[in-house]
Amino acid sequence: MLGSLGGQTGLVDGYVVEEYIQSHEIARKLQESVDLRSIYSADEADYWSRLDPDVTFEDFFSYYLSRIDVYFDSEANVVHLDVQAYRPADAQRIAAEIVRLSDDMVNRISEQSRTDAVEFAAEEVTLAENRLRDNRLTLYRFREEHGELDPVRSAEAIGGIVSKLEEELARYKTELASLRSYMREESAQIAGVKARIGAIEQQLRAERGRLTSSPDDPATTYSDLLADYERLLIEEEFARSAYTSAVSALEVARADAARKQAYLVAFVEPSMPDAASKPDRLLIVVSVVACGLLAFGLLMLIGAAIKEHARI
Repeated sequence: MLGSLGGQTGLVDGYVVEEYIQSHEIARKLQESVDLRSIYSADEADYWSRLDPDVTFEDFFSYYLSRIDVYFDSEANVVHLDVQAYRPADAQRIAAEIVRLSDDMVNRISEQSRTDAVEFAAEEVTLAENRLRDNRLTLYRFREEHGELDPVRSAEAIGGIVSKLEEELARYKTELASLRSYMREESAQIAGVKARIGAIEQQLRAERGRLTSSPDDPATTYSDLLADYERLLIEEEFARSAYTSAVSALEVARADAARKQAYLVAFVEPSMPDAASKPDRLLIVVSVVACGLLAFGLLMLIGAAIKEHARI
């Protein structure tokens, strides 16, 4: 069986599959789907090898582990599985069911991982959307409270007026100095220029006063108003950027959920054995004969030692 295709994830899934095949959960599911107790208590098995149908689950699980051999080849990313049974069809059936249950487990984990990723991204979008909405509402209330749609532009407009008034004031002061060089101070023309200078200075003080204090709250300067407004603008910009990033992350998570999956492929299907691999009759016969000869030799030595001792 091939684990997940590509990268470190495949190694992790391969070890997960190996552990799952040796778990209580799959033993229970195999009992429900193929009735392992009946299979391993078959009449074809000798008395010493077959499973007692009435054993506890732990004894049944230990017996199940003794009848399977599974290991994960991390270099090839392949899970190898061998299953023993007393009938060829039963061994193939159990192996095929183990592959199916393992595939379901891998798909379930993969589906849960993709679902969690999309849900997390969606929650981040909701949080960013709420933050952006709150910042925009705060900015709206600020504008409504101070009667300023855009304090920055208003300040720029006032600054422009002040600059023009200062230029005009400088021009009239220059004109006044020029008139004084050849006219009397009491002349009507000098009086008119003085009046214009006074009016300009009065308007200039008024415009500068607008920049240094708020009409609604004299204790609050216009610079403070601008600072609060710019802070709200920065927060609103950050909230907009966070929302845009969260939406992009959600789209990426959805694309990954549709594209990335963990795969468990049985590239070699469980086969039907045509000859029994166990028991190895020749090995058993040779082992029994060898053990018998050793036991016979040991008994002969013990008997000889007893006879020698009796003579003494």
